[in-house]
Amino acid sequence: MFPDGMIHRSSQERMRYAQVLVYIAAADGALVREEIAMIEAMMGKAMMHPESRITVRTGFEQPIPIEQSIADIDPEFAQVMLRDAALVAAVDGAYDRKELTALRKIAKVGKVSPDQLSDLLDWVAEGWNWFEKGTEILVK
Repeated sequence: MFPDGMIHRSSQERMRYAQVLVYIAAADGALVREEIAMIEAMMGKAMMHPESRITVRTGFEQPIPIEQSIADIDPEFAQVMLRDAALVAAVDGAYDRKELTALRKIAKVGKVSPDQLSDLLDWVAEGWNWFEKGTEILVK
C-alpha cells in the first residue's frame, strides 16, 4: 500500500514534501481546485497529521521557496517528490514554465537526468490518458 516509503519518512520530511507540492501548484500563479485536491490526496497518502495539513494549507497563499524545501534531502526522497510534483503540475492540463523549472531543480537533487525527467513527464501524460479512458468506457 505504501510502496514509496513515505510512511517511514519523518514528519518534518513529509512536511517538506507537501511544501514542494504546494510550491509546484502555485508556481503558475493560480491554485486551482484540482491541484488542491491532488495535494490533499498526497498528504493523505503520506499519512500527514491533521495539524500538519493545516500548516501546509497556510502556504497556499505564500508558498515556501522550493530551494528551502529541497535543501539537504537525499536523492531517493527527491525522486519521490519529483514523481508526485509532476502529477500535481499536470493536473490542470499543462506544464507552466515555472513548474518545469521547479521540477528540474528537484530532478537535480534527485540525480535524475533530463531524459529521465522527460520519461517521467511522458508517464504522467500516459497516466492521465489511461485514467480518462476508464471514464470513457463507462459513459458508452
